[in-house]
Amino acid sequence: MKNKKILICASRVSHIINFHLPYIEYFRNKNYRVDIAVEGKTDNSMIDNCYDMKFTKNPFSPDNLKTIRLLKKIMSENDYDIIYSNSTLAGAASRMAVKSLKNKPYFVHISHGYMFGENDGLKSKLYLLAEKLTEKVTDSLVVMNSEDLALAEKYHLAKNIHYINGMGLIPENFPEISDTEKITIRKNLGVSDDMKMLLCVGEFSKRKNQTAVIEALNMLLKKHKNIMLVFAGEGGMLENCRQLSHKYELDTNIRFLGQVRDIYKLYRCSDILVTASKMEGLPFNVMEALYCHLPVVVTAIKGHSDLIMHGKNGLLTDIGFMDIYSKLDNILSDEKLYSAIKKNTFLDEKYLIENAKPELLKILDKEYTEEFVT
Repeated sequence: MKNKKILICASRVSHIINFHLPYIEYFRNKNYRVDIAVEGKTDNSMIDNCYDMKFTKNPFSPDNLKTIRLLKKIMSENDYDIIYSNSTLAGAASRMAVKSLKNKPYFVHISHGYMFGENDGLKSKLYLLAEKLTEKVTDSLVVMNSEDLALAEKYHLAKNIHYINGMGLIPENFPEISDTEKITIRKNLGVSDDMKMLLCVGEFSKRKNQTAVIEALNMLLKKHKNIMLVFAGEGGMLENCRQLSHKYELDTNIRFLGQVRDIYKLYRCSDILVTASKMEGLPFNVMEALYCHLPVVVTAIKGHSDLIMHGKNGLLTDIGFMDIYSKLDNILSDEKLYSAIKKNTFLDEKYLIENAKPELLKILDKEYTEEFVT
C-alpha cells in the first residue's frame, strides 16, 4: 500500500508556519507525505518538500501563468491524494493547475476572505470570475465569516460549502506575562507610565490601510499628548508609512518593529489594538487581542463584525481616518467606556484550536479519525 500524499498551497511560507502546523502534524501522524507550494522556503522537519514559487498580486502577470504551469508539473509528477489551497492567489493558481490534470485529487480551498463583494467594481468582478472558473474542481470550499458564506452560496462556488470558526488560536502561544515584564517592554519602547500604547499588527499593504491609522494618530496627538503607536509587521507599504510618519513629524510617537517573534508580549502590554483594514476573512490579530483581553478599535468589515459587537467588546469604525480618530478619541477620553469594554474582551472557546481543528480536519480528510489528533 503506497503512502498517501498531500500538497498544501499558500501565497507565503509564513502562512503555513503560522496557521497550518497543527494540521500538518495530523497528516504526518497518518503517515502522509506532506509537501507545500509557497513563496519562500522552510526547513521545518514535518514538511517533506517545499516548492518555492512566485505568486504575483497582479492577476494578469505572466509570472502567475508560469506558476500555474509549475504547479501542474508538480501535481502530475506526484499524484497527490489531497490538495488544499489558501487565500486568493494560491487558491486560483492551484485550482487552475488542477483543472487540466487527468487524475484529479480531492481538492479543498480555504478562503481567508473574498476579494469581491455584492456591488464592487471591475477588479472585484475579476476575482469573482476566477472563483467561478474553478468551482467545478473545488470539492469542498471553506469560508470563515458570514458575508463570505452568503457570497459562496449565492454564486454556487463549490460542490460543498462549509463555514468554520477559523484555523484555531493556540492558547499556549499567548501566555500571561508579569507586571514587571510589561513595564520593561513598554519602557524599552519609550512608553512611559502615563502613556497609552496603541498596537497595530499585520502586513503593511493597501488592504491593511495602515496609513489611515497614522493619519488618525496625527489628529489624536492634538488632543491626547501621551500616545505611542506600535506597528508590528513588514510589507510593501512599510516605507510609505515611514515617510508619512516623517511628514507629520511623528517619529517620537511611532515605533516600527518589523516582524515580531513573541507578538503575545505586545498584546499583553498594550492598551488598545487598532486596525484600519479594508477587507478580512477572520482576522487572527483581532482574535489574539481578544484572547489577551485587549480592547480593540477596528473597521466595520466582514470578519471584524463577526468577532466584535460595537460598544461591548470593542468599537467598530469606518475605514476613513476621521472615524478611526473619532472612535479612538472616544475610548481614550472615556475611562468608564474603556473599562466596560475591557471587561468583555475575551475570545469565545469555539475559536480555539482544540475546537476549530477537528471541524476543519473533517473537511480536509474524508477519512478523518480522532485517533491521529494530538
